[in-house]
Amino acid sequence: MADMRFDDFLLDELSDFEAPVISTPMQRAAGQLERVLPPGWRVEVVEATYPTVRKGQPALRLLMPAD
Repeated sequence: MADMRFDDFLLDELSDFEAPVISTPMQRAAGQLERVLPPGWRVEVVEATYPTVRKGQPALRLLMPAD
């Protein structure tokens, strides 16, 4: 059996890559909504915190521009 050492691998070269972005259906819906909103408006995917049946479920938050 071959004796492998992890030091032999050049893991530093791999650290330059960005982690892949994982897209969920809710994130895709937020992106679609954001594309049709006026400039400055944003959409975030957040966890629902209000006391309803959906507590803990993902929800969309619409953020108006500060001006």
